[in-house]
Amino acid sequence: MLKLSRRNWNNVLIFAVLILMFVLYGIPQRLQQKMAAEHRLIPADSELLMVGFANQRLVKAGPQWQLQPAVNNVDAAQLALAWQHSQLIPVDTVPMQSRVPLAQASVQLVGESSPIIWLLYPDDDPDTSQYLLQQAGQSQFYQLSAQQARQLFLLEN
Repeated sequence: MLKLSRRNWNNVLIFAVLILMFVLYGIPQRLQQKMAAEHRLIPADSELLMVGFANQRLVKAGPQWQLQPAVNNVDAAQLALAWQHSQLIPVDTVPMQSRVPLAQASVQLVGESSPIIWLLYPDDDPDTSQYLLQQAGQSQFYQLSAQQARQLFLLEN
């Protein structure tokens, strides 16, 4: 058996309680932070049915994705994957009444009666090639790179 003085046993108990507190409180707290809500274009548990742009529509026809009217240099399946799996980065920005959307997309999900409308704005800073994305009716803005914006909204270069 381990022979420790009363003072050393007290120290062992103090450290054991501290470790137990960390395990019971700290680890679940960290896991909860890591599993915080992801910001996505469509909810993770939803299935994409159609995305409508100004002049085109991305539709699911059976197991295949089609862009109507067809565009030669756009892969409809890749575009659908981008809409389904793109992660969004929330940004804090000053609301401006004079913002005019550069593009708009109407996203229809399976089982939903009303579409989700996404609005794409140019960033306020002309030095960056970033874009701001906002869901219609919401106040939160998200940052998109120029490449993401071109891919998701079929923007011309």
